[in-house]
Amino acid sequence: MASRRTAGFGTQRYALAMRAIHWLTAALVLLLFVLGGWIVYFDPGDGPLKDELYNLHQSIGICVWLLVLLRIVVRLATGAPRLPPDTPGIVRVLATLNQAALYLVLLVQPIVGLMDTNAWGFPLDWFGLVRVPSPIGKQADAVAQSLSDLHWFGALALLLLLGSHIAGALYHGLIRRDGVVRHMV
Repeated sequence: MASRRTAGFGTQRYALAMRAIHWLTAALVLLLFVLGGWIVYFDPGDGPLKDELYNLHQSIGICVWLLVLLRIVVRLATGAPRLPPDTPGIVRVLATLNQAALYLVLLVQPIVGLMDTNAWGFPLDWFGLVRVPSPIGKQADAVAQSLSDLHWFGALALLLLLGSHIAGALYHGLIRRDGVVRHMV
């Protein structure tokens, strides 16, 4: 087992803005999974409820995209706490790859989702306030279905990456007990 503490390490934390963006993003992504699951697996049928669920899902997806962009800016401006010096190299590599993949999927997934519903002929009316121009317009069913499939696979990838992220947090918090979890709380 790793040593309990490297001097001064346990006091390192992300900037407050970074922590707030992290937890807000986490809550919104959870809500996106709930809404997406409702739409796909508990078909609300055609009508106003289905339209509202899609619009809410898309609107929140755009918010996540904006938050991730903001998070990248804040991260570049404020930096990040270091991992403890005794963290195994493979853990460092896996953490870096997982974090980079999370950023990538969280940036790409909302764009694919927007194109997906636009391809079926449904524009985004962001929270009923702003009409977002369709980047591609209505497409042939085969193109629209391909985008829907890509969005679904993106959701699976995100779920796997989040599972790995949470597993990493549990590893640091329960097994290594090295203070890494305190970076984001």
